Amino acid sequence: MTNAMTKVRQQPAWIALAIVVILVLWIASGMLLADDKVNPKQVDKHHVSPLVKVSVTRLNASEVNREITLYGRTEPDRVATLRAEVKGMVEEVLVREGQFVTHGQKLFKLENTDSLNRLVSAKAMLQQRVIELDGAKSLGKQGYQSQVNLAQATANLEAAKAEVKILEFAVSKSVITAPFDGVVNEQFIEVGDLLKDGDKIATLVDLDPLVITANVTQGSVAGLQLDQVAAGRLASGEILEGKVRYISSVSDQGTNTFKVEVAVPNAGHKRVAGMSTELALPLQKTWAMRITPSVMALDELGNLGVKTVVKQRVKFIPIDIVKSDSQGVWLSGMGQQAEVIVLGHGFVRDGDEVEVAYVDENSSQDFQ
Repeated sequence: MTNAMTKVRQQPAWIALAIVVILVLWIASGMLLADDKVNPKQVDKHHVSPLVKVSVTRLNASEVNREITLYGRTEPDRVATLRAEVKGMVEEVLVREGQFVTHGQKLFKLENTDSLNRLVSAKAMLQQRVIELDGAKSLGKQGYQSQVNLAQATANLEAAKAEVKILEFAVSKSVITAPFDGVVNEQFIEVGDLLKDGDKIATLVDLDPLVITANVTQGSVAGLQLDQVAAGRLASGEILEGKVRYISSVSDQGTNTFKVEVAVPNAGHKRVAGMSTELALPLQKTWAMRITPSVMALDELGNLGVKTVVKQRVKFIPIDIVKSDSQGVWLSGMGQQAEVIVLGHGFVRDGDEVEVAYVDENSSQDFQ
């Protein structure tokens, strides 16, 4: 035994070989033990996870008008600032703020005694100038009047006529009348105020028609046309219907948007200006389907759309909103017919195979 150990120590290669053999046997025994253990993932190689069940309704597209929604406000059709055209003291105020007036109605009266007296004097002077010119012409025919005197008499007559017209204008402008039917919105004077030329008296607004103004983007302005029907919804929920009467030909430099005006009949001036309005303008017709917002979903990239089923697999379609109403949102881009997932869309992704349960369109409202 001693001799055998001595021979082994003298040959180290045998020691290394023995160690290698021992390691190989140890590793092999471990693999055999691993094979004896049960792998849960390989218990049943034919096992398949159950498909997600989704509720689907088949929707048909309808031809609807594509709409753009703008936010604007109601404004008067016309606004006029009445100003004094002659000097004078306010003698009488015939209307008050908020009162409706008609075209030609008397609103304010200025004191005009001085103008009337000067007008009487000017008319008398005019008669005198007429007589003087007639006399100059008669003497001129007889050769007793020079052409210079005749020209002077003619000039005096024209000056007298001009003075009469000036004073008649002053007398007529001492009464301020309404230039059109409207409402006295503001009043700046009271009885006893002394006015000079150009002083503000009142503002008059015309509210029939009422005008809804808004700004449309450069991408949508080409689809608008004059006299097309439009609808506006006030903050109170009231719906106004009118027609487009103006589309700006030049965009605003700051926003690159175009001003649009919609005229709405307003008999009796029941509606007022300055109200925030949501304006809906129809564009070209297109095929679209109406769904409720709860059916919409997000894909992995965060895009908003709807999930449909094509051949038992989920297909995500990005939304193209045509318009919206009280019953839902109209979307295009889904063809003439689509099978929309109305329940379970939150548990599936684009491309997943699903188990489909069909429901009719009316029943699908319960899921939406």
